[in-house]
Amino acid sequence: MEILKSLFRSIVRLVAINIALILFFASALLLYVAVPFWFLLHGVKLAVISDMLTVYLFCAPFACGFWMTVICHWQTVRLAQAQGRIKNWRDSEGGMVRTVGKSIGFMVMGWFGSALAEFAFCGAAGNLLHSTTGRLEFFAMAPFAVFAPVWIVLLRRCMRRRKREDFTSRAKGDRELRETLHAISLQAKSMRTQNSH
Repeated sequence: MEILKSLFRSIVRLVAINIALILFFASALLLYVAVPFWFLLHGVKLAVISDMLTVYLFCAPFACGFWMTVICHWQTVRLAQAQGRIKNWRDSEGGMVRTVGKSIGFMVMGWFGSALAEFAFCGAAGNLLHSTTGRLEFFAMAPFAVFAPVWIVLLRRCMRRRKREDFTSRAKGDRELRETLHAISLQAKSMRTQNSH
């Protein structure tokens, strides 16, 4: 009986830790913008600010990795939702192994990308930390370095979407291209239905 109680306490503790981590990571974008300015505006001592900076920079790659995992499949999930095929989204994206592998890859790239961007940012802007206005400037620019991989992925997707929209607008005026695209679309749809069965 004592083993079951111990096991139950361990499970409850793990669930609580996971909930706290998810809440932290989900609110990280707000925290990384608002908290440093709150510390600076309330005249907190320099030692406390330097401790906060250390925690800020060490936790940042984990928060970035979380957000990279979130935006990894955001585009395809939204498209599947709009097309009404959300129930078989994972299968149409390559199955469990491929989607989870992509999520893990994005998370790792986000972690290392954020750490590298922080390193470069601290090297370039580290001398700003010697004055109050410099600290304000440092923390104003820090979220862009901390979440650089997220910004890069979002920017890249935006640019690809614009290229696709330009191509689509050109295809509207070209009947032959439109027919070719329709045939390719039908072929892809038949392949998806064959793979799902």
